[in-house]
Amino acid sequence: MPDGQVVDASPIINDPFDEPNQHWHFGSGKPVVRTGRRISGFLPPSSDGVLSITSDIIPLPLVNDLRIRVRQWRQGGYQGVTSVTRDLFDRWFDDERETGTRPFFAQREAFETIVFLTEAPPEKRVGVLIPITESYPRWAVKMATGAGKTLVMAMAITWSVLNKATRPQDARFAEAVLVVCPNLTIKQRLASLNPHERLNEYQAFGLIPPNLTSLMGQARVMVTNWHQLLPDTDPKRSVMHRGPESDAAFCRRVIEPDLGRKHNLLVINDEAHHAYRRVPTSKVSDADEETERATVWIDALARVHAERGLLRCLDFSATPMFVPGSGHAPWTPFPWIVSDFALVDAIESGLVKIPRIPTDDNAGAAVPKYRDLWEHLKQALPGARDGDQAGGALTDYLIQADGPLRQLAGEWQETLHRWEAEHRAVPPVMIIVCRDTRMAEVLDVYIGTQGKVSPELQNSPSYQRTVRIDSRLLAQAETRDEIKGEDAAERVRMIAATVGKLGQPGERVRCLISVAMLSEGWDARNVTQILGLRAFDSQLLCEQVVGRGLRRSSYDDLTIPEYVDIYGVPFQLLPFAKASDRTRVDPPRTTSVLALREREALEITFPRLSNIVYDVGTLLEVAYDEIPTIVVDPAQDPTVTRVSGLAPTTVNIQDHGAIWKGYRRNRLLFELAGRVIGGQTETAVLFPQALAAVGQVLDTKVTLAPGVPEGELDNELYKSRIVDVIRNALRATQGGSRLLPVLDEYEPMGTTATVAFTTAKSVEPTNRSHVNYVVCDSELERGIAKELESDTRVVAYVKNEHLFCEIPYRFDGRTRRYLPDFLVRFSNGRYCLLEGKGQERAKDTAKDSAARRWIAAVNAAGRWGIWSHHIIRHRSEVGPAISAATDVAMRVPANPKQSMKASVADVHQRPSQRD
Repeated sequence: MPDGQVVDASPIINDPFDEPNQHWHFGSGKPVVRTGRRISGFLPPSSDGVLSITSDIIPLPLVNDLRIRVRQWRQGGYQGVTSVTRDLFDRWFDDERETGTRPFFAQREAFETIVFLTEAPPEKRVGVLIPITESYPRWAVKMATGAGKTLVMAMAITWSVLNKATRPQDARFAEAVLVVCPNLTIKQRLASLNPHERLNEYQAFGLIPPNLTSLMGQARVMVTNWHQLLPDTDPKRSVMHRGPESDAAFCRRVIEPDLGRKHNLLVINDEAHHAYRRVPTSKVSDADEETERATVWIDALARVHAERGLLRCLDFSATPMFVPGSGHAPWTPFPWIVSDFALVDAIESGLVKIPRIPTDDNAGAAVPKYRDLWEHLKQALPGARDGDQAGGALTDYLIQADGPLRQLAGEWQETLHRWEAEHRAVPPVMIIVCRDTRMAEVLDVYIGTQGKVSPELQNSPSYQRTVRIDSRLLAQAETRDEIKGEDAAERVRMIAATVGKLGQPGERVRCLISVAMLSEGWDARNVTQILGLRAFDSQLLCEQVVGRGLRRSSYDDLTIPEYVDIYGVPFQLLPFAKASDRTRVDPPRTTSVLALREREALEITFPRLSNIVYDVGTLLEVAYDEIPTIVVDPAQDPTVTRVSGLAPTTVNIQDHGAIWKGYRRNRLLFELAGRVIGGQTETAVLFPQALAAVGQVLDTKVTLAPGVPEGELDNELYKSRIVDVIRNALRATQGGSRLLPVLDEYEPMGTTATVAFTTAKSVEPTNRSHVNYVVCDSELERGIAKELESDTRVVAYVKNEHLFCEIPYRFDGRTRRYLPDFLVRFSNGRYCLLEGKGQERAKDTAKDSAARRWIAAVNAAGRWGIWSHHIIRHRSEVGPAISAATDVAMRVPANPKQSMKASVADVHQRPSQRD
């Protein structure tokens, strides 16, 4: 085709078995096809890894030079290689070789580059300078997720072992191979690299020539995860007794059981972006997991090299880049990369699914809402918007997530029906990556238990379709060296590791909800949708999340494109749209803040209120004239989104069809009526009245923008608004001014036991708190914490950080949430909320009034103890506040009208009891 022509053709434009000879070019207009191979390079990142596609690609000179040399060497017949290597080349790269076992060009070039650097005549390698960062060579192979790097590892092992077996004195080869990976799941999968395993890569792909089969038996291959490389921490070992573990002792303990006393080892690092040496001057927390992993990994290899000698390290990764905190320029490639087959190249060759991301919608904004959802989600959370402590109400989070969630689930459901018609053995899978564990729990209930997103995703007693992955348990299981029984952690790992695999625990999974990314090495082929509902701080993280959905479901015909639709992940390694102009700096030192198991006796629980309402008795009187008009408009939440992949033909129009199809007016009326009277005592009498009120509001106060169907009202965004305006318009009648608490639908009780996060803020250690640190936003807060620590009347206290103890209030016409600074539990069973008050602000009066309402409602319910609220303007006021809070003379006032002024209740219940 003519160079630069815009084509309405498949995005797959290259033969997967041949070197790419054309590529998509992304200019200011539509993508066009240009002849020739795309150069290897990277886009210049900012400090946070956000890429600017308007910038020129920074080439990787070493890779581009080696591509030319290897191509010429290939065309010249592989001059200088051994007879064994030539036999392997002839066998593996035969055009007549069976398609299922023939290496793709991505795999072939990666392996050829390794061989070229080892066996090509010296004159062909003149000028090839690979940076030396260790006392042994490191060569990095960059291959897109799904391009098949495990086969390249097997090819490298076969080549090295067979050459060593036939040429024992040739120091260029090794018969002992150490394979290091990040976790247990990858370790299990890479067990196939051991030729002595019953199911191995060598037999599956016919890698060993029949006449050399017996020689492969000499191979010694050890596959381990980096945790096994940790130093010996046996308390019996000490400087006084046995001394620190020597390199020789380390190798005897770690290496010798599998590799014997072999020297001159070949090392293969899988997911090698975790194996780097940190610049000593870099500022990073000693407790940082990534830093620990990198340090243990690279230091262990140095010890093995010192004792046994490392021939070379072959580093494999889809993203071999330095991370912030490494001391190197963040998000820049390792300088020892020798081969590169990037994600765009893999897409153009049909090796992986094509990511489709939102490029336009009908909301009218320059950047489509569903592309970088977190930018919209965080603005909608009251704490982020008005300057209160950022916490993020669970219901507000769900309100903003419902539109994109149900639209993407609609696409998933269409995929499910298509796959069922094709009689596929496993269902498609949607992955949802959340902000934190609490948000994941809410979505688990919303999707899996209540079935509000799709009945096809709702769980049943017989099996789980929607599974929430406990990131803590998964991380715990992945740190092991081997499977340890059927405990909870192992069950979680097995479900995650076997998604889409017949006869395995994850076979029936249709939706995975997690906080952290799913484990590296996760190789499910049936992922078709990914939804990101959290911040993504770097393009490295974006690519790794996208990578979970790249593996094709079928390799029968690579000319047929497969797609994965991605919302909420601002992925810009494929240049679909301008990058944002956000800038960040390297992350500062962080501290892990969490609830300590050994301090369970100091747990504090509290009711989580979504609203506080007047007791209306048996008469629902609504001030309709006070209800504003609710406009249902795409500007609030887009109803149509355009998603695009590489080529013009990958454009797809997606809409809220799943929401509209499921809409039933009567069902909506019943749902909203029930929510309007939530918290009331006479619900049976009030429900018909609420039903009539909701109907009247829908008929008189709701306006649909042109072209928007009434079914859009089933979007949680609008349902919550309708409920809020009706509740705000209720008038107290027979119930007088008595206040009632409305508990959060998804998490009615909060607890300190769920606290677990990291912070870069200043912290103060604790003794009287379930949580190990107090996060200090001011010196006043630090002083309050110290007073609480020293006062013997305090049984337990906690800083309200990531605890989500929130008090709803109205200010400037908006619903907001106030987060008091401290929760305190006393020896006499009472509780209080303490607020450190610095400079007075206009909204403080509204917050104080809201706190009084919260206290009155909670205490009147009589189920959660006796609470009070106190303002602290100076550290010296903490003691008097405690005295007031613990005054045993306090009683519940007989007159309910006084309950707003008196912070008391009638019955105390132990904090461990739940609603």
